[in-house]
Amino acid sequence: MEQEITAIQPQLTQHFAKLINEKRLAHAYLLSGASGTGKLSLAVWIAQGIFCNQRNADGTPCLKCSECRRIAANEHPDVVRIIPEGRSIKVDQVRYLKSEFSKSGLEGNRKVFIIQDVEKMTTSAANSLLKFIEEPNGSITAFLLSSHANQILPTIVSRCQVVEMASLNRETQLKRLMDAGIDKAVASVLVNLNADLDELVALGTDEQFQKLLAEVVNWMKAILADDWRAFVYIQTRLMPLVDERPAQERLLELMVMICRDLILLRYHQDAEVAFITEKKMLAQAAAQIPASQLTKGVELVMNCWNQLAVNVSYQNVLEGLTLRLCRCYHKR
Repeated sequence: MEQEITAIQPQLTQHFAKLINEKRLAHAYLLSGASGTGKLSLAVWIAQGIFCNQRNADGTPCLKCSECRRIAANEHPDVVRIIPEGRSIKVDQVRYLKSEFSKSGLEGNRKVFIIQDVEKMTTSAANSLLKFIEEPNGSITAFLLSSHANQILPTIVSRCQVVEMASLNRETQLKRLMDAGIDKAVASVLVNLNADLDELVALGTDEQFQKLLAEVVNWMKAILADDWRAFVYIQTRLMPLVDERPAQERLLELMVMICRDLILLRYHQDAEVAFITEKKMLAQAAAQIPASQLTKGVELVMNCWNQLAVNVSYQNVLEGLTLRLCRCYHKR
C-alpha cells in the first residue's frame, strides 16, 4: 500500500520529496492525524526516498529497487520500527532504540526510526526518548506517529516538526478498500475502524475477522429479539474469536458501530451505516425503540472501555453489557 501514499497524501509526498532532494530533512517529525490517513505509509515512503538506489529526479523513491523493497518489507537494518508492546511503549524499547541511535548505519551513514502510536509511551519511556530529540544527530531522522498528539508529552512535541495529515473522507477510504479487493459490505465496516489503511486491508482478507462480523450481527439480532441466547453467545461464539487484546478492542468497536447504526437508521441517515447488509433488519428494529434508548445503548458500549481500564474481566464486561442492552432496548 506504500505506493498509494502519493494519492492519499499528494501535498505531503511532494513536500518531503523536495526536502529529500535538497537534503533538508529535519531530525524529528511528528506525523499527526486520524487513523487511515497514511502516517506509517508516509514514514516508510520517506525512508524509501532516503535510501533509494534509483531515486527519481523529483526526489520520489522508485519503489522497485532492493532498498525500497526491503524497507517496505520491514527488513532494512537501518530503518527501525517500534510498536507498542501490549498497550504501551515501554522504557526498554526506548533503551533499545537509543542503543541503535548510537550506532552508525550498517549499510551507510543514515538511519531512520519510526515509532508508531507514540502517545502510548510510558512517562519513563518518553523522558528517555528526549535525549535523542534534544541532541540531534545529523545522520538520523525519526518519525513519531500519533492519532492522539494531545496525549504526547509537550516537551517531545516541541522538539519535533509537527506534520498534520490530511483527512480522508469515507468515500475515498471505501474506494481504496474496494480497489484492494475487499467486498463492499466488509469495506463499509472497515472504514469505521480505528486502524491505518494497510491494517484495514489485512483485516478485510482475514477469515477470523469475517467470522467476527457475522457473530456480532447474530449477537445484536438476539438482543433486538430479546432472546436470552445473546448472553450465551458471548462465551460460546464471540470470546473464541477474540483471544488477544487488539481483537478484543476491535470487537468493542464493532459493537459501538452496530449500535450506532440503529441511531442512524432511526433518523434515515442510511449513507453512514456500517453494516449495510443488515439495513432492513436494523431499520425495522430501530423504528420500535425510542431514540433516547438507542442513544443510551451506544453510551453503554462506550462505557465498557472504562470498565476494562480498572481490570474488570473482558468476558464479564461483555456479558454485563448484553444484559444492559436487552433492558435498555426493551424498557425493563
